[in-house]
Amino acid sequence: MVVDLGKHTCSCRFWQLTGMPCMHAISSIQERNDKRPEEYCHEWLSMDAYRRAYQFNVNPIKGQDLWEKTGSPAPVPPPIKPKPGRPTTNRRKDKDEGPTGTKTKMKRKYAPIRCMYCGEVGHNKRTCTKKKQDDAQEKTRMMQLQLAAIQQPQPAPCPEAEKEDHTQPI
Repeated sequence: MVVDLGKHTCSCRFWQLTGMPCMHAISSIQERNDKRPEEYCHEWLSMDAYRRAYQFNVNPIKGQDLWEKTGSPAPVPPPIKPKPGRPTTNRRKDKDEGPTGTKTKMKRKYAPIRCMYCGEVGHNKRTCTKKKQDDAQEKTRMMQLQLAAIQQPQPAPCPEAEKEDHTQPI
């Protein structure tokens, strides 16, 4: 990185953006060993600038009950327009908010899932491994029946029919 201590610049641009010397500038300052790195910081990062900014006191104002009374009416907020659609009954909760359980509302309790195919608890017919195995066996049996129907031996042609075919003029 290229560092210019006179112009307070570095090619990484950290020094120009923040007003504090970057690690490249600090290493070059230490190499020259003439000043401390704090002396190369921007003026508005010094304690003198901080003290100048906060040297004035901010006095508290009187409470609303001590304000001066006027004859004009108090400001009124604009009327609330109802939103279209059915109004929501409860507020929407954030993700980090847990459910607030009440003693009057009960959660529905469902019976455990039971498979309609094998009758076991814990899965349904769609995810039943026994049904998948039986379906696979049925499919292979059907494929074997189709292959057996295709590969049936055909009756051998008679030798006399072959002779007749060859004797016909072309």
